[in-house]
Amino acid sequence: MKRNLGNIVVFLLFIFVSLASAEDFEYKIELDNKQPYLKEVVVLTAEFHQINKDIVLMFDFDLKKSKDYDFKRVKASETDLNHNTKASYRYLVNPLKSGNIEIAFKLAKKVTTDENVAYSFSGDRDNVKGLVTTDTEVQLPSLKLSVKPLPNGVSLVGDFTLNYELKKQTYKAYEPIPILLHIEGNGYPPEFVKFPFFNDDIKIFADKPVVKINSTQLTTKSKTTYPIAFSSAKSFQLKEVEIKVFNPKTKESYILRVPKLDFDVQKVSSSELIDKVDIPKSSSNYLTEMKEYLRIIFSYIIVFLAGGISGYFLRQKRRKNIKSQTMKQKIENSKDERELLQLLLSSENSTYNKAIKELESAVYGGSRISFKDIKTELLLKIRFI
Repeated sequence: MKRNLGNIVVFLLFIFVSLASAEDFEYKIELDNKQPYLKEVVVLTAEFHQINKDIVLMFDFDLKKSKDYDFKRVKASETDLNHNTKASYRYLVNPLKSGNIEIAFKLAKKVTTDENVAYSFSGDRDNVKGLVTTDTEVQLPSLKLSVKPLPNGVSLVGDFTLNYELKKQTYKAYEPIPILLHIEGNGYPPEFVKFPFFNDDIKIFADKPVVKINSTQLTTKSKTTYPIAFSSAKSFQLKEVEIKVFNPKTKESYILRVPKLDFDVQKVSSSELIDKVDIPKSSSNYLTEMKEYLRIIFSYIIVFLAGGISGYFLRQKRRKNIKSQTMKQKIENSKDERELLQLLLSSENSTYNKAIKELESAVYGGSRISFKDIKTELLLKIRFI
């Protein structure tokens, strides 16, 4: 009886909070697919719109963490903060188990006033004042997914290709034979795929895969590189390797293959040996070989990572330039002081503090300023950000 009474109280409290929140804003949360396959990407969109115009309203929304799914936010925007806030969020969600699961949310409604907004930006660059808000946690109903299992034997989920890098197929005895395997495409990142290279005549060395991920508005793009090396005293053959993949979009399975590879391993004459007098004992020889193999493999990995790091910094520089150009266009298109002020506040860049202060004095204090001069000064600063 007490438990039932407690449940009723919690339910009535949930209804009360929801109704109170409904007076301030309306929202919509949608999934593009409610019956995905295991690990298939699901796009979740959430939109919030202020309807109580008497307050300054902001939102803090996110998904709750769960072992049943993972997620990544790919979009978050909040516009028109002057008593008409509109917030939009987009997530990529991957279910991690089949069956029925629930996606849960957390939302904080943050209420403040025009006076608090003006006060928070009244300090200089070294004395930025915190924005005072009244925060209320809002309970949102969870969304349900009915997750379908994958076909038997599937190792990857998505649309992928596989290729490999191999410089040559003729080596000397015990010389390291490096090979790089690349799996690239759209879908759940394939970090832990295992390549079943089994051969009693060779030694196999493998390092941790290198994963590069780029999430777009609709999918996750990735490239996973597996550094592997072999060594052998005689010629050998690697049998064909097959990896089964399932594409949820086409609902079909397909196979990625590493073809059969033949390696010609040539014997080393005694005149080429480092120790011509005495062949080292087996244990010592084994340790020496292991160290040399690992050293060479490590050098390949360092070179590979160096290329990836340099590419990362080039992309970051390019993105920075694109961001600056976009900001420049938005500043040029600003029609009045209020619109420009909202743009600068949303950028969260301290470089604009001086302009923000001047615009606030005009918007909230009625001061006279030269709108054209402020825009010109900002456009000059863009070049150095």
